[in-house]
Amino acid sequence: MRTKLSVAILLSMLLCACAPKGPPPPHLNVSIADMHVKSMGMMEQIFALQLRVQNPNNFDIDTDGLSFDIETNGQTFAHGVSNQPVSVPRLSEAMVTVNAVSDLSSILSQIKGVPRMAMSGFKYRLVGRFFSGQERYPFDFSGKIAADLPE
Repeated sequence: MRTKLSVAILLSMLLCACAPKGPPPPHLNVSIADMHVKSMGMMEQIFALQLRVQNPNNFDIDTDGLSFDIETNGQTFAHGVSNQPVSVPRLSEAMVTVNAVSDLSSILSQIKGVPRMAMSGFKYRLVGRFFSGQERYPFDFSGKIAADLPE
């Protein structure tokens, strides 16, 4: 009797764990539209990024800041924050300009990977979150710039 009860409870718990928990949380699609060097110092480099923020949701999203990291070829390259408000209408997009900061060690590790990048291309990843009060809108975008090899 105890065994049957234990099995029934276990099966009920498994079914509840697998049940859908409602709609997925809203998210934003974010990609790098443009990037250029803003300042280049010995210990620190600052890049100006223009981010394309797309809202695939059926409601407007108003944010009051963001934080992000950029990885290149699997290694941390730069990071940034902004308290700039961004409003993205439903099923639309907005552009936002932010700064990303890199340091000398990040640049040096990227230089070591140049021969590998020449063969496989330049891979990058932008990961972060927009903030709206207590709400978080995560994003994670990966891209690649193909290497053009002469034939």
